[in-house]
Amino acid sequence: MANDGINIAEILDVANSPDLRETGGGHNQKGVDFQRYWALMRIFEVEGSGQDDFLFLFEAIQDVAEFDSSLSPSSVTVYQVKKRDRGEWEWSGLTNLQSPERKTQKPLSAKQLSETKTSLLGKLYATVIAFSNIKSRGHFISNAGCNLPLLGGGNAATSVPCSLADLDAAFHALLRGGLETIHKAGMPAPDLGRIKIERVALHPDNLAATLVGHVAIFLQQRSPRHSGQAKSLVDSLMATIGPLGARTDKCKTFEDIKERHGFTRKDLKAALGKLEEIPDLIAYLDSWLQTLATEGMTAMQQTEMRMAATAYYRRQVLGSHTEQERALVTACDKWLGQNNQGGKLIQFFDKAHTELSAMHGTFRKPEILAIFALRAITKCVDQT
Repeated sequence: MANDGINIAEILDVANSPDLRETGGGHNQKGVDFQRYWALMRIFEVEGSGQDDFLFLFEAIQDVAEFDSSLSPSSVTVYQVKKRDRGEWEWSGLTNLQSPERKTQKPLSAKQLSETKTSLLGKLYATVIAFSNIKSRGHFISNAGCNLPLLGGGNAATSVPCSLADLDAAFHALLRGGLETIHKAGMPAPDLGRIKIERVALHPDNLAATLVGHVAIFLQQRSPRHSGQAKSLVDSLMATIGPLGARTDKCKTFEDIKERHGFTRKDLKAALGKLEEIPDLIAYLDSWLQTLATEGMTAMQQTEMRMAATAYYRRQVLGSHTEQERALVTACDKWLGQNNQGGKLIQFFDKAHTELSAMHGTFRKPEILAIFALRAITKCVDQT
């Protein structure tokens, strides 16, 4: 606790440093979305690891900064999260240095080495070493690989994640020389082991579906009855973190920086708690199945219908419905708009199946009844 004040002051100093701040306009909307979706994936990964607290800052210290605590931070991982549409990242694009592969190449001058300061890896490293009290490291994250030769003949584009300490000797020496130009007098030689690069399986054109899939798996392990609400949870969280980082004025206190740029474990737990307020369609379906059982539906028919509903709902969560399913959903909605239940529930279901199957005969009866039931429940929920 004695170091809390020092550590918090250091966070503010780094966040407010004009030399370390990312300039505006560096990302288009797809780039910002890529950062946000990746960060949420990382947040759920940290939560799933059992860590008791965390703080993520957006656009305050590089693209994303992950602290081990929202109250008493003692370590930070600084992330540059970059989307790339075509090709791999190359040495010159990452470091602003010429490749050392040419045997006849003359040694780079001090001025040429200093170009590293404004490179992607140079900016990341400068932020990492700006922390002296807080333990710090940096990660370069992208959907594209980094075409960098490694010791032993490997390549970082296929061997990820890896540390820059694993670079081929010639590249390692050149990068260390470039990073030394960032150091203040008396600092030790650069430790390239503090910087890692990682290619992530997150396609810029499939962000939402990928994240929903990850969150559905998380919920299936943490709270199975809520796994069907993955998309609702993702939408809610994206609405929360989307505006973070929009304000670029200096923060005077740690509370300011958390309010303007921060997302904590407390925030995630609050969002998870709100799942209780979202209607659970499968739970409602169970209640309807009980009624159908009293009206003559057999146990086998109930099981088949529930399995079909669960499979359909899982595809809905992952956004993988077929055109035929979407057409059946539209037909169910239209039928429900023209028909009201007047007698027993099972009679209502039988009538719906008779008329819907005439137009959608490729579906089995349990599939039609399951989708029909979920659409009917949704209509009831929307009216309450």
